[in-house]
Amino acid sequence: MITSLQATFRVPATRGRMGTTTYYTTSLPFGIVVKVFTYDPDDMPALAPEHRTQRELKKKRVPEIADYILNHDDYIFSAVTVSIDTDSYEFEPVEPGSDIGVLLLPPDASYIVNDGQHRIAGIAEALREDPTLATDSISVVVLPDGGTKRSQQIFSDLNRTVHKTSKSLDILYDHRLPINQITMDCVEAVPLFRGRTDKERVSLSVRNQNFATLSGLQRANSQLLGDIPEDTDDATIAAARDYAIDFWNQATQFVEPWAAIATGTMTCAVARQDYLSSYTLALWALGRVGAVLREQGLGLDVLQDLAKVDWRKDNPEWDGICVLGQSVVTRTSTRDATGEQLKWKLGLRDEPPAAVLEAP
Repeated sequence: MITSLQATFRVPATRGRMGTTTYYTTSLPFGIVVKVFTYDPDDMPALAPEHRTQRELKKKRVPEIADYILNHDDYIFSAVTVSIDTDSYEFEPVEPGSDIGVLLLPPDASYIVNDGQHRIAGIAEALREDPTLATDSISVVVLPDGGTKRSQQIFSDLNRTVHKTSKSLDILYDHRLPINQITMDCVEAVPLFRGRTDKERVSLSVRNQNFATLSGLQRANSQLLGDIPEDTDDATIAAARDYAIDFWNQATQFVEPWAAIATGTMTCAVARQDYLSSYTLALWALGRVGAVLREQGLGLDVLQDLAKVDWRKDNPEWDGICVLGQSVVTRTSTRDATGEQLKWKLGLRDEPPAAVLEAP
């Protein structure tokens, strides 16, 4: 146990129990967290996976987390979870038998970060840029350490029940990004999308009665409008939103069979059986076309030539571009090739693109 001569952090904490595991919940300032719960991520790859207690640190995530902290006043994190040797800490209840008390944590004890290594690394990077954040705090769950196998099991258990939300739900609930709000405005203002956009799934089955997913439409708008930073002024965002709504409404008139879908004379499921234009790939490619129109200062009247495009999947012009055999192939190369094919059809490039798919 801790001796009276050892330096310790005394922090208010609560004691709880899940199954046979006793744990403690407290709150620690960022400045303490980054000093106490540290490890060298460069040592991690040198260990065989079976000897690690964590996944390797994905360093590209660290600046993303730091930027999130530095650029938002209302940022929020879930608790980090750490393990500590049972002989290295004490819990002093406010009265015998109470689960409320003070947790004594030695700063030089051996801690294992079971969950939250990227958050801690991101906090550390943010502190280097803004030291005043040192007094901000984060919740910490402290568990008794039972060795490597126990720590591996804790990591597995913590992640076992985690289910990542779909990209569509992320867009629906994330109000910070202008492109997300613009996409939601398009869903309401464009008859083709209104009531026909799946806001939860990221893909649609053949028989699904929706026209598009929210994530697919957002990716198409990202192609159409380019990057729109969070700090973009309202007037610029409004102009981008108006352009997107006008673009999709104009395209609805000329892309077969979008007008029929918008008026309800053809269902999305029927259209998806025969028409390439009912796939997210087509939305993405059309977004690229719209981006070229914006870049070159061309009006949306150019979209009238989309009426000349044969959007049926069995049109041989799509073979090797985004169709192989009887299947529509969606990948980066086919999305790009489809966009280039449409540019050629609209006179925005001189020659048709080369095939990117080959029969086996």
